[in-house]
Amino acid sequence: MSEAATDLGGGVYDVGDALDSGQFDVISLAIATIDRGDTLHGLIMLEGIPALRATPVSRSYLAYCMARERGQVQRALSMCRAIVTTEAMHPAHYLNLGRVLLLARDKERAIAAFWRGISKSAGPEHATLSDWPRNGQRREHDLIMDELRRLGIRKPPPFSSLRRAHPLNKITGKLLARIGFR
Repeated sequence: MSEAATDLGGGVYDVGDALDSGQFDVISLAIATIDRGDTLHGLIMLEGIPALRATPVSRSYLAYCMARERGQVQRALSMCRAIVTTEAMHPAHYLNLGRVLLLARDKERAIAAFWRGISKSAGPEHATLSDWPRNGQRREHDLIMDELRRLGIRKPPPFSSLRRAHPLNKITGKLLARIGFR
């Protein structure tokens, strides 16, 4: 078995053979594997075949896997930011940038990246709801919303002119919560 073999669910698949035989789209399989939380196998699949790294989407997912599995957060951040500048309309890039920012413990920027991803087009103009699952971007919007829900819905800071992390906002927010006004 080649080094690009991986175990998904019920069996072992040789990614190289699958690509040659055309049994399934390897990039879609890798992305689905990563989105299920199995970043190690996704990393193996994306690195196993250099031709897969030609698309910005696969490089974006590769950057997230590198940050999560290898701890190469700074390299992944630079990759994600470069991809976002070249292909800014794809929500998957913002999803992965936000995930990497969370790994870098930059929650504020991660939330901002997720919201930028939500604001991007969820499909072609005049697309119906039945078209959205096929174009894949609706799924990415759902994944971004899942990340935002997991982080929790946040109340606006008491002093909106100051950053959320400003000590005055932190202290005032805690005080208001303690006395029951928040």
